[in-house]
Amino acid sequence: MASRPRKRSRPRPHDRHRAHAFMAAHPEAVQGSTGDAAGGVRLNRWLAERGIASRRKADEIIQEGRVEVNGEFQTAPGYRVRPGDEVRVDGAPVREVARLYYVFHKPKGVLCTDSPREKRLRVRDLVEPLVPSRVFTVGRLDEDSEGLLLLTNDGDFAQLVSHPRYGVPKTYLVTVPGELARADLERLRKGVYLAEGRIVPKSVRVVKRTSRATEVEVVVAEGLNREVRRMFARVGYGVKRLKRVRIGSLGLRGVPQGAIRPLTRAEYQELVDLAQGRPQAPRRRGGRLPKLPKAKRLRRPPAAGGGRKG
Repeated sequence: MASRPRKRSRPRPHDRHRAHAFMAAHPEAVQGSTGDAAGGVRLNRWLAERGIASRRKADEIIQEGRVEVNGEFQTAPGYRVRPGDEVRVDGAPVREVARLYYVFHKPKGVLCTDSPREKRLRVRDLVEPLVPSRVFTVGRLDEDSEGLLLLTNDGDFAQLVSHPRYGVPKTYLVTVPGELARADLERLRKGVYLAEGRIVPKSVRVVKRTSRATEVEVVVAEGLNREVRRMFARVGYGVKRLKRVRIGSLGLRGVPQGAIRPLTRAEYQELVDLAQGRPQAPRRRGGRLPKLPKAKRLRRPPAAGGGRKG
């Protein structure tokens, strides 16, 4: 039987940069199959399956030297975890948990980070008292944005919904000051160049126009960092308000700001089918809307910082 790797010290910053560069140049190294029990499961997938993070985020956590297997730091996402191995993240053991899926209505001024060093109010501070075990955000909304966020502890589900490869559409309402010129509207529709390349939204339409502001509905599928704000900046407009109102066909019905509710089985399956390119069941027109689980929220949201240490 092959011997286990010797214990290594926590990786240095330049080691992490090399690891990130390798993963960018060889994306196939992240994928791979889970393998059988004897061969083990890739560490990034193993963490994702236990709700630590999406597989992409798990890669970062591993490469930052935050993961130990049997007391040894592991920095390779492809390291194989075998039955009986003890895995720790930031010193805490990783345990099996039930899969959780939620809709959350994020208020403006709340951060999506899980960093324990962050003193500002986080999504985690608002939802942690309301859920049975840890969940993380599927993608992000920046501090000044609001609206629909999915929360889960299922890394594979997060990967399906958030990764640009799967093209799940996200719909935003964007308010810009003044009147949006028709020529600039057409530029947005035809696509603009960002650092990542040419970005063509699925649709752009004016919802409301006044002399003071213009409200625009934008549907995108790439999921790039601050994508919508950068698109409007590219055509010369700042964004006064940005709200995500839909992911696929899932909206915020029955979820007031700051509240959370579980996804229904039908909603979950519809998002998975959409990401995997399966035919969507026709939506019924008219009649009663399906009853949704009741949303809940903290009566007294914690103050910024929440009394956290570190």
